Amino acid sequence: MIHEYAIDPELVVAWGKDPKDSRYFYGEFGLGTPHFMADFPSFKKWRKQFRQAWATAGDTEKKRIETLYMRITEKRVCRLGPDYDDNQTWLENAEKENGRQAFQAILSTGNPRKHDRVLPASIFDDSPGNHPLWYVAQQSSSPRMASEMAELVAPLLINCTELHFVDPHFSPDNARHRKPLADFLKKATLFRERRPPIKRIVMHSSYTQEKPTPAFFRQGCEQKLPGIIPKGLQLELNRWQQRDGGEKLHNRYILTDIGGIKADPGLDEGQDGESFEAILLDRSLYEKHWNDYVLNPAFDPASTPVVIIGTACPNR
Repeated sequence: MIHEYAIDPELVVAWGKDPKDSRYFYGEFGLGTPHFMADFPSFKKWRKQFRQAWATAGDTEKKRIETLYMRITEKRVCRLGPDYDDNQTWLENAEKENGRQAFQAILSTGNPRKHDRVLPASIFDDSPGNHPLWYVAQQSSSPRMASEMAELVAPLLINCTELHFVDPHFSPDNARHRKPLADFLKKATLFRERRPPIKRIVMHSSYTQEKPTPAFFRQGCEQKLPGIIPKGLQLELNRWQQRDGGEKLHNRYILTDIGGIKADPGLDEGQDGESFEAILLDRSLYEKHWNDYVLNPAFDPASTPVVIIGTACPNR
Protein backbone atom coordinates (compact mmCIF):
# COMPACT_ATOMS: atom_id res chain seq x y z
CA MET A 1 0.00 0.00 0.00
CA ILE A 2 2.56 2.58 1.14
CA HIS A 3 6.27 1.88 0.78
CA GLU A 4 9.59 3.50 1.66
CA TYR A 5 12.20 4.33 -0.97
CA ALA A 6 15.75 5.57 -0.51
CA ILE A 7 16.26 8.19 -3.22
CA ASP A 8 19.63 9.36 -4.50
CA PRO A 9 19.61 13.19 -4.37
CA GLU A 10 21.45 13.32 -7.69
CA LEU A 11 18.66 11.25 -9.25
CA VAL A 12 16.01 13.78 -8.20
CA VAL A 13 18.01 16.47 -9.98
CA ALA A 14 18.33 14.28 -13.08
CA TRP A 15 14.57 13.65 -13.10
CA GLY A 16 13.86 17.35 -12.70
CA LYS A 17 16.06 18.27 -15.63
CA ASP A 18 13.94 16.17 -17.97
CA PRO A 19 10.38 17.54 -18.50
CA LYS A 20 8.90 14.08 -19.11
CA ASP A 21 10.56 12.49 -16.07
CA SER A 22 9.66 15.48 -13.93
CA ARG A 23 5.96 15.16 -14.76
CA TYR A 24 5.94 11.40 -14.24
CA PHE A 25 7.68 11.32 -10.87
CA TYR A 26 5.78 14.37 -9.58
CA GLY A 27 2.65 12.26 -9.81
CA GLU A 28 4.24 9.16 -8.30
CA PHE A 29 5.27 10.40 -4.86
CA GLY A 30 3.51 11.64 -1.76
CA LEU A 31 -0.02 11.57 -0.39
CA GLY A 32 -2.37 9.35 -2.35
CA THR A 33 0.48 7.31 -3.84
CA PRO A 34 2.27 4.17 -2.62
CA HIS A 35 5.74 5.78 -2.95
CA PHE A 36 7.35 7.73 -0.10
CA MET A 37 10.88 8.98 0.37
CA ALA A 38 12.93 7.59 3.25
CA ASP A 39 14.72 10.02 5.53
CA PHE A 40 18.10 8.65 4.50
CA PRO A 41 20.54 9.94 5.36
CA SER A 42 19.25 12.59 7.76
CA PHE A 43 17.13 15.05 5.80
CA LYS A 44 19.62 17.84 6.53
CA LYS A 45 22.46 15.82 4.98
CA TRP A 46 20.29 14.63 2.06
CA ARG A 47 19.21 18.20 1.30
CA LYS A 48 22.83 19.38 1.30
CA GLN A 49 23.73 16.73 -1.28
CA PHE A 50 20.65 17.66 -3.31
CA ARG A 51 21.61 21.36 -3.31
CA GLN A 52 25.09 20.54 -4.54
CA ALA A 53 23.66 18.61 -7.50
CA TRP A 54 20.93 21.23 -8.09
CA ALA A 55 23.57 23.98 -8.46
CA THR A 56 24.74 22.41 -11.73
CA ALA A 57 21.34 22.90 -13.43
CA GLY A 58 20.23 25.75 -15.66
CA ASP A 59 17.72 28.35 -14.46
CA THR A 60 14.71 26.77 -16.21
CA GLU A 61 15.72 23.32 -15.00
CA LYS A 62 16.12 24.59 -11.44
CA LYS A 63 12.46 25.64 -11.29
CA ARG A 64 11.31 22.18 -12.42
CA ILE A 65 13.70 20.49 -10.01
CA GLU A 66 12.45 22.62 -7.10
CA THR A 67 8.83 21.71 -7.89
CA LEU A 68 9.69 18.01 -7.95
CA TYR A 69 11.78 18.36 -4.79
CA MET A 70 8.86 19.90 -2.91
CA ARG A 71 6.55 17.04 -3.87
CA ILE A 72 9.01 14.22 -3.09
CA THR A 73 10.06 15.66 0.29
CA GLU A 74 6.56 16.81 1.34
CA LYS A 75 5.96 13.66 3.39
CA ARG A 76 8.76 11.29 4.34
CA VAL A 77 9.20 8.04 6.22
CA CYS A 78 11.31 8.60 9.34
CA ARG A 79 14.34 6.50 10.27
CA LEU A 80 16.17 6.67 13.58
CA GLY A 81 19.87 7.43 13.42
CA PRO A 82 20.89 5.95 10.08
CA ASP A 83 24.64 5.35 9.94
CA TYR A 84 26.39 7.28 7.20
CA ASP A 85 30.04 7.22 6.17
CA ASP A 86 31.06 10.41 4.38
CA ASN A 87 33.99 8.56 2.83
CA GLN A 88 31.61 6.35 0.87
CA THR A 89 29.11 7.21 -1.86
CA TRP A 90 25.42 7.77 -1.16
CA LEU A 91 24.64 4.45 -2.87
CA GLU A 92 27.19 2.47 -0.85
CA ASN A 93 25.70 3.90 2.34
CA ALA A 94 22.16 3.11 1.19
CA GLU A 95 23.08 -0.50 0.46
CA LYS A 96 24.53 -0.85 3.97
CA GLU A 97 21.45 0.74 5.54
CA ASN A 98 19.24 -1.65 3.59
CA GLY A 99 20.98 -4.50 5.41
CA ARG A 100 19.89 -3.04 8.74
CA GLN A 101 16.27 -2.47 7.73
CA ALA A 102 15.26 -3.04 4.14
CA PHE A 103 13.87 -0.30 1.95
CA GLN A 104 11.20 -1.21 -0.57
CA ALA A 105 13.86 -0.16 -3.09
CA ILE A 106 16.87 2.10 -3.51
CA LEU A 107 16.47 4.53 -6.41
CA SER A 108 19.82 5.62 -7.80
CA THR A 109 21.57 6.77 -10.95
CA GLY A 110 23.19 3.35 -11.38
CA ASN A 111 23.67 -0.10 -9.85
CA PRO A 112 27.37 -0.96 -10.17
CA ARG A 113 27.25 -3.84 -7.65
CA LYS A 114 24.06 -5.36 -9.09
CA HIS A 115 22.25 -5.09 -5.75
CA ASP A 116 18.81 -6.67 -5.94
CA ARG A 117 17.14 -3.74 -4.14
CA VAL A 118 18.68 -1.02 -6.29
CA LEU A 119 16.61 0.34 -9.17
CA PRO A 120 18.89 2.33 -11.50
CA ALA A 121 17.57 5.23 -13.55
CA SER A 122 17.64 3.09 -16.69
CA ILE A 123 14.85 0.88 -15.27
CA PHE A 124 12.43 3.76 -15.82
CA ASP A 125 13.41 4.57 -19.40
CA ASP A 126 10.92 2.38 -21.26
CA SER A 127 8.30 0.89 -18.92
CA PRO A 128 8.64 2.74 -15.60
CA GLY A 129 5.72 1.05 -13.92
CA ASN A 130 6.64 -2.55 -14.60
CA HIS A 131 9.30 -3.37 -12.00
CA PRO A 132 7.75 -5.23 -9.02
CA LEU A 133 9.62 -3.10 -6.47
CA TRP A 134 8.10 0.02 -8.02
CA TYR A 135 4.74 -1.15 -9.33
CA VAL A 136 3.04 -1.90 -6.00
CA ALA A 137 -0.66 -2.48 -5.50
CA GLN A 138 -2.87 0.43 -4.47
CA GLN A 139 -5.66 -1.93 -3.53
CA SER A 140 -5.55 -5.52 -2.46
CA SER A 141 -7.39 -8.15 -0.45
CA SER A 142 -6.79 -10.90 2.07
CA PRO A 143 -8.84 -13.36 4.08
CA ARG A 144 -10.85 -11.45 6.67
CA MET A 145 -8.84 -12.93 9.53
CA ALA A 146 -6.96 -10.72 12.00
CA SER A 147 -3.39 -11.76 11.21
CA GLU A 148 -3.91 -11.63 7.44
CA MET A 149 -5.61 -8.23 7.67
CA ALA A 150 -2.68 -6.82 9.64
CA GLU A 151 -0.17 -8.29 7.21
CA LEU A 152 -1.97 -6.74 4.25
CA VAL A 153 -1.71 -3.20 5.64
CA ALA A 154 1.65 -3.72 7.39
CA PRO A 155 3.64 -1.21 5.27
CA LEU A 156 1.20 1.54 6.24
CA LEU A 157 1.32 0.60 9.94
CA ILE A 158 5.09 0.18 10.11
CA ASN A 159 6.01 3.39 8.29
CA CYS A 160 3.65 5.89 9.97
CA THR A 161 4.12 8.05 13.07
CA GLU A 162 0.42 8.78 13.73
CA LEU A 163 -2.35 6.20 13.40
CA HIS A 164 -6.14 6.55 13.37
CA PHE A 165 -8.66 3.74 13.00
CA VAL A 166 -12.19 4.66 11.94
CA ASP A 167 -14.83 2.03 12.66
CA PRO A 168 -18.30 3.40 13.51
CA HIS A 169 -19.36 0.10 15.06
CA PHE A 170 -16.25 -0.71 17.12
CA SER A 171 -17.11 -2.43 20.39
CA PRO A 172 -14.52 -3.42 23.01
CA ASP A 173 -16.81 -6.26 24.08
CA ASN A 174 -16.77 -7.89 20.64
CA ALA A 175 -13.86 -10.27 20.02
CA ARG A 176 -14.28 -9.78 16.26
CA HIS A 177 -13.25 -6.15 16.78
CA ARG A 178 -10.57 -6.78 19.40
CA LYS A 179 -8.57 -9.42 17.52
CA PRO A 180 -7.74 -7.32 14.42
CA LEU A 181 -7.04 -4.28 16.60
CA ALA A 182 -4.57 -6.35 18.61
CA ASP A 183 -2.78 -7.51 15.47
CA PHE A 184 -2.78 -4.03 13.91
CA LEU A 185 -1.17 -2.58 17.04
CA LYS A 186 1.36 -5.39 17.31
CA LYS A 187 2.37 -4.91 13.70
CA ALA A 188 2.56 -1.12 14.10
CA THR A 189 4.64 -1.05 17.27
CA LEU A 190 6.70 -4.22 17.51
CA PHE A 191 8.06 -4.35 13.96
CA ARG A 192 9.53 -0.87 13.69
CA GLU A 193 13.29 -1.34 13.72
CA ARG A 194 14.95 2.05 13.18
CA ARG A 195 11.61 3.86 13.40
CA PRO A 196 10.53 6.50 15.94
CA PRO A 197 7.66 5.52 18.25
CA ILE A 198 4.14 6.24 17.05
CA LYS A 199 3.16 9.48 18.75
CA ARG A 200 -0.61 9.00 18.69
CA ILE A 201 -3.04 6.10 18.13
CA VAL A 202 -6.80 6.71 18.09
CA MET A 203 -9.91 4.61 17.50
CA HIS A 204 -12.85 6.65 16.18
CA SER A 205 -16.34 5.17 16.53
CA SER A 206 -19.91 6.43 16.52
CA TYR A 207 -22.57 6.84 19.17
CA THR A 208 -26.34 6.70 18.83
CA GLN A 209 -29.02 6.15 21.46
CA GLU A 210 -29.24 2.50 20.40
CA LYS A 211 -25.59 1.89 21.36
CA PRO A 212 -24.06 1.34 24.80
CA THR A 213 -23.96 4.37 27.08
CA PRO A 214 -20.65 6.22 27.50
CA ALA A 215 -20.21 4.68 30.95
CA PHE A 216 -20.82 1.15 29.66
CA PHE A 217 -18.46 1.73 26.72
CA ARG A 218 -15.74 3.05 29.02
CA GLN A 219 -16.14 0.06 31.32
CA GLY A 220 -15.80 -2.33 28.39
CA CYS A 221 -12.66 -0.55 27.20
CA GLU A 222 -11.07 -0.62 30.64
CA GLN A 223 -11.84 -4.31 31.11
CA LYS A 224 -11.15 -5.73 27.66
CA LEU A 225 -8.51 -3.58 25.95
CA PRO A 226 -5.38 -3.24 28.15
CA GLY A 227 -4.42 -6.87 27.59
CA ILE A 228 -4.41 -6.56 23.78
CA ILE A 229 -2.46 -3.29 23.60
CA PRO A 230 1.36 -3.51 23.72
CA LYS A 231 2.71 -2.64 27.16
CA GLY A 232 3.03 1.10 27.76
CA LEU A 233 1.28 2.04 24.53
CA GLN A 234 -1.59 4.54 24.78
CA LEU A 235 -4.79 4.08 22.79
CA GLU A 236 -7.33 6.90 22.71
CA LEU A 237 -10.94 6.04 21.87
CA ASN A 238 -13.22 8.81 20.60
CA ARG A 239 -16.95 8.37 20.09
CA TRP A 240 -18.64 10.79 17.74
CA GLN A 241 -22.23 11.59 16.85
CA GLN A 242 -23.57 13.03 13.63
CA ARG A 243 -24.35 16.74 13.51
CA ASP A 244 -27.67 17.93 12.14
CA GLY A 245 -27.15 18.11 8.40
CA GLY A 246 -23.60 16.85 8.78
CA GLU A 247 -21.51 13.91 7.65
CA LYS A 248 -22.53 10.41 8.65
CA LEU A 249 -20.03 8.04 10.21
CA HIS A 250 -20.32 5.00 7.98
CA ASN A 251 -17.19 3.82 6.19
CA ARG A 252 -14.12 2.26 7.78
CA TYR A 253 -10.64 3.68 7.34
CA ILE A 254 -7.08 3.48 8.56
CA LEU A 255 -5.62 6.99 8.40
CA THR A 256 -2.00 7.91 9.06
CA ASP A 257 0.30 10.88 8.66
CA ILE A 258 1.53 9.43 5.33
CA GLY A 259 -1.79 8.37 3.80
CA GLY A 260 -4.78 6.16 4.38
CA ILE A 261 -6.86 3.25 3.18
CA LYS A 262 -10.54 2.49 3.00
CA ALA A 263 -11.29 -0.87 4.61
CA ASP A 264 -14.11 -2.92 3.16
CA PRO A 265 -16.33 -4.36 4.53
CA GLY A 266 -14.84 -3.39 7.90
CA LEU A 267 -11.98 -3.58 10.40
CA ASP A 268 -13.56 -6.46 12.30
CA GLU A 269 -12.76 -10.11 11.72
CA GLY A 270 -15.17 -12.06 9.52
CA GLN A 271 -16.14 -15.66 8.86
CA ASP A 272 -14.16 -18.27 6.95
CA GLY A 273 -14.32 -17.52 3.24
CA GLU A 274 -14.86 -13.76 3.65
CA SER A 275 -12.42 -11.20 2.25
CA PHE A 276 -10.94 -7.97 3.60
CA GLU A 277 -10.17 -5.28 1.02
CA ALA A 278 -7.81 -2.33 1.51
CA ILE A 279 -8.01 0.53 -1.00
CA LEU A 280 -5.49 3.37 -0.97
CA LEU A 281 -7.19 6.77 -0.72
CA ASP A 282 -6.25 9.34 -3.33
CA ARG A 283 -4.91 12.68 -2.11
CA SER A 284 -8.21 14.57 -2.10
CA LEU A 285 -10.13 11.86 -0.23
CA TYR A 286 -7.31 11.35 2.25
CA GLU A 287 -7.10 15.06 3.01
CA LYS A 288 -10.88 15.24 3.48
CA HIS A 289 -11.00 12.33 5.93
CA TRP A 290 -7.87 13.46 7.77
CA ASN A 291 -9.52 16.84 8.24
CA ASP A 292 -12.90 15.34 9.26
CA TYR A 293 -11.46 13.01 11.90
CA VAL A 294 -8.16 14.56 12.99
CA LEU A 295 -7.63 18.24 12.19
CA ASN A 296 -11.12 19.71 12.35
CA PRO A 297 -13.64 17.02 13.36
CA ALA A 298 -16.85 17.09 11.35
CA PHE A 299 -18.75 15.38 14.19
CA ASP A 300 -19.75 16.23 17.74
CA PRO A 301 -18.07 14.39 20.61
CA ALA A 302 -20.51 12.04 22.33
CA SER A 303 -18.40 11.85 25.48
CA THR A 304 -14.90 12.50 26.74
CA PRO A 305 -12.23 10.31 25.14
CA VAL A 306 -11.33 7.02 26.78
CA VAL A 307 -7.59 6.52 27.21
CA ILE A 308 -6.25 3.02 27.73
CA ILE A 309 -2.63 2.11 28.54
CA GLY A 310 -1.57 -1.29 27.26
CA THR A 311 -0.29 -4.11 29.45
CA ALA A 312 0.36 -6.81 26.83
CA CYS A 313 3.91 -8.16 26.87
CA PRO A 314 5.84 -8.08 23.57
CA ASN A 315 5.47 -11.29 21.63
CA ARG A 316 6.89 -11.42 18.16
